[in-house]
Amino acid sequence: MWPNPNYQLEFSRPAFAWQLLRWPGAVLVMLLGVLVAVKYAGVTDTEVQLQQLAQRQQQLIQQQTTATTAAHSPVNKVAAKQTVRVLSQPEQKAAEKIVQQLNVRWFDLLQALESQQVPEIALLQLLPDANRAQFVLSGEAKSYQDLLKYMSQLQVVPVLKQVHLQKHQVNESHPQRPVSFEIQGGWQP
Repeated sequence: MWPNPNYQLEFSRPAFAWQLLRWPGAVLVMLLGVLVAVKYAGVTDTEVQLQQLAQRQQQLIQQQTTATTAAHSPVNKVAAKQTVRVLSQPEQKAAEKIVQQLNVRWFDLLQALESQQVPEIALLQLLPDANRAQFVLSGEAKSYQDLLKYMSQLQVVPVLKQVHLQKHQVNESHPQRPVSFEIQGGWQP
C-alpha cells in the first residue's frame, strides 16, 4: 500500500543563457578591445604631439634669449646712435608740444579732485585740456542736492578756478533717479 520508493528520475541539462549569447558576447568583447586599442593609439599620438610642442617651445625660448643678448650688445648701441636724424621745423614744433603736454602738472589737478571725494558722487570721466588750462568732469550724483554740495566744495579748492556746472540731467528711467552731470573748470597747469 505504500508507494514504491524506486523512482526513476531523468535529469536533463538545462540550456543556459550564456550558451545562447556566446557569439554576440564574443563580438562585443572584441569590439571593446578594438575601441581600447584605438583610444590608446590616440593618447600616444597626443603625447608625441605634446613632446614636439615642448621641444618647439624650448627652441623658441633659446632663440629669444639669443636675440635679446644680441640686441644688448655694444655694436647695436653704436648703430642706434648713428641713426639719429635731424627733425624738420614742423616735426620739432610737434615734438615740443608733446613734451609740454607731458610736463603739465597733472598731479595737482588730480589731487585737488581726489581731495573732494564725496560718497554720493561717482566720477566717470576727466577730460583735461592743458593748452587752455581747462577740464571737463563727467559723473553721476545720487541727487541734485548732492551735486550742488559737490560743486560748492570744488569752487573753494584753491587750485581750481571758475568751476561751474555745464549741464545736468535726471535719469528718470532709473529707480533711484541719479543726476548725470558735466562740470567745467580751470586750473593752473
